[in-house]
Amino acid sequence: MIKINSLINKLKIELLIVILYSSLLFSFYLGENSTGGAILDYQNQSKVINQFLTNFTNALINYDNLEFTTRHSPVLIIILSFLVKINLSDDFIRLIYLHVNLILPIFFYKCLTLKFKSVDKTFLILLSGLIILSPSFRSLSIWPDSRILGLTIFSISIYYFLLFFENKKYKYAIFNIIYYAIASYISPNFLVFSLFFFYFYLKQFNLFSKKLILIILINIFLSIPAFFYVFYMEVQFIFAKATVQLAGEDKLFLNFFNQILIIPTIIFFYLFPFIYKKIFIFNKKDINLFYVILGTLVFCISLYFFNYNLEYTGGGLFLHLSQFLFKNNILFFFISFFSIILIFVIHENKIENLILIILIFLNNPQTTIYHKYFDPLLLILFFTLFNYKIFNIDKVKSYYFIYLYFIIFLLVNNFKYLIS
Repeated sequence: MIKINSLINKLKIELLIVILYSSLLFSFYLGENSTGGAILDYQNQSKVINQFLTNFTNALINYDNLEFTTRHSPVLIIILSFLVKINLSDDFIRLIYLHVNLILPIFFYKCLTLKFKSVDKTFLILLSGLIILSPSFRSLSIWPDSRILGLTIFSISIYYFLLFFENKKYKYAIFNIIYYAIASYISPNFLVFSLFFFYFYLKQFNLFSKKLILIILINIFLSIPAFFYVFYMEVQFIFAKATVQLAGEDKLFLNFFNQILIIPTIIFFYLFPFIYKKIFIFNKKDINLFYVILGTLVFCISLYFFNYNLEYTGGGLFLHLSQFLFKNNILFFFISFFSIILIFVIHENKIENLILIILIFLNNPQTTIYHKYFDPLLLILFFTLFNYKIFNIDKVKSYYFIYLYFIIFLLVNNFKYLIS
């Protein structure tokens, strides 16, 4: 009887994988654009690719002053321009890119098997399958974008970090560094997470040990081309504006208080289904008067300086929901307040969790704050790098709700842009 149940569960998982993969191919055929800007970004990127094909050297040297500019790293542009140059069709290039990014759910699964060795792999497959439901993963894989490829490579770096954390083999630390460096070249926002990894290496090795010194030297060596390109050659593409409504450059941290109010609501969105189904259970003792007072103070100061302009687009789900339902920000501010308190709770007085939370904020330094920047990054971080106890990860009924939650989010995103 046990073998029969096991076989049935295996068949269900295989069917789920087939359905998720088939949905991706179907979305590719339809040209899914659930993030709203994926197609337009790709069309603009194609114009930059044409400039590389016309004069590669000039386009590389003047990347931030081209006729069609972008603040995305030129690495993916160069790769795509090479594929165009060898006469691959646009559809075939996009299909290749889509399948390359399928490495992401695979390595997320591999990370989960390292983190949760005692959990039935069936449930880990269910968790990793949520990546396929991510609007950002789907849209930015169908319409090639550097951020999702950067996240794919970053997931490999997390895998090697977890391997190092498990058996302390030095080679895994080196692989971790190499892969997050590649991820950072593809999408520079992942660079900030090198501080998290370095914190652990600093704890593991003595400050002046040969191993730590080598890690520092490898980091410096790998960063030299980027520093040369951005600071010596002054090709500062990262300051290009993300939306046409912005005047001039998109200055970094122009109003950090906007980030303080918006980003916690995005974190809350991803934590909610797992808290509701008691997969994440945080200590009630961590909800103390000090955190409530501190959270209230942070909220009030940020509220005073808050000035996010929805004409810039972005702003997160709850800011738009508040405007849609009530034509004001009251609902958003209410959710933001409790989300800030939640941020204080989830760090559980652990320095590594606090570092991660800070880096999540630093990961989005620009004026515009898009939900897609955190999707499915937050899901991956919660289950791989954050350090807290996770319960009930192996309850089937929990996944019915969680899958429904993210399927509705995906459908709403598609419907929203279909009718707009």
